[in-house]
Amino acid sequence: MVRERTIRWRLTLVFCLAAGALLAVCYGGFYAIFQRVLRDQFDRRLGEIAAPIIFDIAGDPEDKDVDLLDLPYEYFEVLDTSGRVLQRSRNLSVDLPIITQPGLQTVQLSGVGEVRLTIIPFQAGSNHWLFVAAGSTREIDLALATLRRLALVLLPVSLLLTAAVFGFYANQLLSRIDAVVTQLRQFVSDAAHELRTPLSVLHGETELLLTKPRSTPEYESAARVMDSELKKLSRIVDGLFTLSMADAGQLRIAPEPLYLEEVLEESCGLAVPLAKHKKIEIERHLQHDVLINGDPTFLRQLFLIFIDNAIKYSPSGTRVRVTLTKEEDVRISFQDQGIGISKEDLPRVFERFFRAAPSTENQSGGLGLAIAQAIVHAHHGKIECESQPGRGSLFTVHLPVSLTSIA
Repeated sequence: MVRERTIRWRLTLVFCLAAGALLAVCYGGFYAIFQRVLRDQFDRRLGEIAAPIIFDIAGDPEDKDVDLLDLPYEYFEVLDTSGRVLQRSRNLSVDLPIITQPGLQTVQLSGVGEVRLTIIPFQAGSNHWLFVAAGSTREIDLALATLRRLALVLLPVSLLLTAAVFGFYANQLLSRIDAVVTQLRQFVSDAAHELRTPLSVLHGETELLLTKPRSTPEYESAARVMDSELKKLSRIVDGLFTLSMADAGQLRIAPEPLYLEEVLEESCGLAVPLAKHKKIEIERHLQHDVLINGDPTFLRQLFLIFIDNAIKYSPSGTRVRVTLTKEEDVRISFQDQGIGISKEDLPRVFERFFRAAPSTENQSGGLGLAIAQAIVHAHHGKIECESQPGRGSLFTVHLPVSLTSIA
């Protein structure tokens, strides 16, 4: 718990530092763009103000209208090419400290502060003059100052909210990772345990054969044992592959229109030899013409898992009842008269390598019901299980009536 808390705080700190740097860059970029836009608009406004005044002066060079201008925070001058002031707005007590070159300039004006100005050359009669239109940048400075104060408030608030949200989700993420790692360790341990037995048998048989020459019947017996164990290994590996594909969301089914009772009949027929060996009767109560869109291979595997388990966990002389009905959904039930499952074990029967009742006859490697659940989920269905120790189990598969959307 302490280690998890330390990791969470470290992750939160690293994330906040990265998020803080990103937010600072974003705020800085926004501030620079906002400042640039304000200044560009201000410069255009100076040119728009200057245009009618220049037009008026050019039409009547003797008129001294500029000397009468007295607009708040806006200043005007008319200069000759040598820089001598010919006219000056009333609110200017001193000459503007400018360089007499056309274009935009920023200067400091005593008692006013920063002033932005534009110098525009024009011709008034035979004279070549310069018109200066200037304006105080105080409104721009106020807007930028407000934006800076807002950023200073929003940046820490954003970081705090980000840290809170990330801390909450980091806690959940770490808990899920811990659960997944624990499950993975258990899965690897169980898989190693399941694989160890057939591998040990194979190793023992090969060592026994290699110690000295054997007779033909002895070789045949060893070969049959090795073949059985290799088949068991193959089933375990195939089951692990199927489940890994399901975990990755890549269990691809190939749906096609089919009559479900035909797939069930075929599955029951495949299980008949095992049932006869244990003197178990397979009863079929199948509704006809149950048409769905499903993957016949996976559905056959699904049905065989339930039928095989029902036979293996049932005593001789009993019966397994297989039922197919179609109502609001399609229901396939597998009921046996076997040893049953305890109430404590019932929630875990679909876990991998979990056996409620260990059996040397079980060939699924503890993966059968987990594979069945993956197949049913791929068909957008569900499985229900009812069981009582000593009285048997009932597994019911629910499939949607319309499976035409499965891809």
